[in-house]
Amino acid sequence: MRALSALGLTIACAVSVGVARADRVAPAEGEGGQSGAPAPDGEPRLYTTEPVAPPEIGQRSHKGQFGLAVSLLTGGRFIKTYDQEYCGARDDNGNTSGNSAVCIGRIPFAFDLSVSYGVTAKIELLFDLRLGVERDFGGSVSDSDGPRLRHYAPGVKFYFDDRGLMKFFSTAQLAIDSTGYTSPSGSELGTDVSIRNANGLLLDFHDAYGAYLFFAEDVAFRRWISVGIEFGAGFQGRYP
Repeated sequence: MRALSALGLTIACAVSVGVARADRVAPAEGEGGQSGAPAPDGEPRLYTTEPVAPPEIGQRSHKGQFGLAVSLLTGGRFIKTYDQEYCGARDDNGNTSGNSAVCIGRIPFAFDLSVSYGVTAKIELLFDLRLGVERDFGGSVSDSDGPRLRHYAPGVKFYFDDRGLMKFFSTAQLAIDSTGYTSPSGSELGTDVSIRNANGLLLDFHDAYGAYLFFAEDVAFRRWISVGIEFGAGFQGRYP
């Protein structure tokens, strides 16, 4: 009788150990996202909790794509006039015209509409059209009906440090400023030409679209000495 009891206890222990081992090697389907089915070589697969790395996003080239973008911008500027034209502030230094020779102020809000074409993976040709939202200063302090910004800026955009989802860019542009500024007498001050450079970060969410942030510098000398610092954000669509 004692021999039979000992034999039964030994068999029960062996069965328990086998079941526990099987649970550890091949868990039931649905636990931990792994199936307990055997591998092709017939051996059970070991359970693992190591995370699987997501697939890397490849570089998105704009070569051969036409682009259309819109951005909203503002910023600050410095203006030094040549002949004491009104530039948005009155004189603080006793000038005979009563207009300040130096003005520091905000650039009125404006939209930039941009058309581009990808010549290579890192170079785009672009053309910007600026349309002012707010009015700028008029020809005199009493003139509240100033012009809205307008300029045309052809140029080239260079992309670098492409990391798939995001890439940096820099532009070289020549801006033709046709904003209708006037002198105190009401005569047109004519067209100005400036050198513009924009630098920013583009987030390429898809082959067909992306969003970007930027800041830019703009320097002009013809109408008056003007230095502007701009910043803004925009959205770009591309085809095909």
